[in-house]
Amino acid sequence: MFIYVYLLGLISIIGASLAVNNTERDLVLKELLRNYNSAVPPNYNHDDQLRVEIQVYILSIDSISDSSKDFVLSFFLRHRWNDSRLIHDPKLGTFQLSKKSMNKVWVPELFILNEKRTALHRVSTHDKLLHIKPDGLMYYSTRISGTFSCDVNLLRYPLDHQMCPLTIESYGYTSETLDLQWYKEPVEEKDDIILSHFSLGCEKTIKCDKVYAGLKFSCVQMNIKLDRLYDYYLIQTYIPTTLIVILSWVSFWISIDATPARISLGLLTVLTMTTQNTGLPKVSYFKAIDVWMVSCMIFVFAALIEFAYVNVLSRVQLRRQSSVVDNGDYNSETSPRKRVPSKNESHEYSTRCRFKICFQNMANREKARNVDRISRFMFPLLFVLFNLFYWIVYLFILKTKADMKSC
Repeated sequence: MFIYVYLLGLISIIGASLAVNNTERDLVLKELLRNYNSAVPPNYNHDDQLRVEIQVYILSIDSISDSSKDFVLSFFLRHRWNDSRLIHDPKLGTFQLSKKSMNKVWVPELFILNEKRTALHRVSTHDKLLHIKPDGLMYYSTRISGTFSCDVNLLRYPLDHQMCPLTIESYGYTSETLDLQWYKEPVEEKDDIILSHFSLGCEKTIKCDKVYAGLKFSCVQMNIKLDRLYDYYLIQTYIPTTLIVILSWVSFWISIDATPARISLGLLTVLTMTTQNTGLPKVSYFKAIDVWMVSCMIFVFAALIEFAYVNVLSRVQLRRQSSVVDNGDYNSETSPRKRVPSKNESHEYSTRCRFKICFQNMANREKARNVDRISRFMFPLLFVLFNLFYWIVYLFILKTKADMKSC
């Protein structure tokens, strides 16, 4: 019984103490804000530059668009600065201001230079917080989601990476009054950020002060490196087009007399290649995937041209010489001009010509077959060499140059 009474009394004392402490804190805060001018930044009357430190905590990155050149970012924007007007007794601890009290305190007027659309999150009120340390250190955080422009360079698409900026700038005060700086740890991110077509790389932070109409404004910029995941394009584009090119080589193994089969196969591969470009970003310059598609189209079309050449080589000479014999043309320089050949001489000459045509036709058909035999090895060899050149240039040479300019 005694212990119960003791605990009850102890709880009452602690509760009363907390109530007194909270009451005192409220009174002190009201007193601090009574003569506080929220329209004027700290040290403004003393012509001292105010240092505001910025930190970005990335929550998610979504909807990176190559066509509209923008990306969707959700993040906490954190500010930290000193306001000597709000120094208070350390015993009172940190003041955590309500949404109503926040409007009575000066906060930096900042804007995001490359924003297209932004919004503050809210459930019952906007997602904002403001803490005041005993030494006057202000900690202000707000949650922002928006669409921001990103000047994508698709020269190496889809083997590329993009550097998307977030540029934060002072709006109302020049750099003489307000100086933006990054935290020692300027960027933090959630551990479970997953993107569908990109992987999140490094973040690079820089100073980017701007000059407008002769006035200098403080600015900080974060560049987010996004490495494109090209596994999807390997499955959807590179491997199918490679198989189409290989399929076009089948015609080299089909008989030169099977004209319908070879024509059908050639046209099928050409038409299939033309449908592989749908859904790719449309820009005015050549992308890496355009180089690949055009090269594959050339290989497929060259296989069709090879068949046309083989067909002409094996048939034109036969038609020309058959026409000579069938028309009975004996007016060549080797034939007598005034003497009409007898029936036996005519038959003997016709037979001799037909044997000659047969041998020449056999020679032409052998040439056509040789062209097919050479193509069976030449086309794959050239395609392998093209692949070596393509992947070395885009995966190593150009990638190394691009990485040197990034993080």
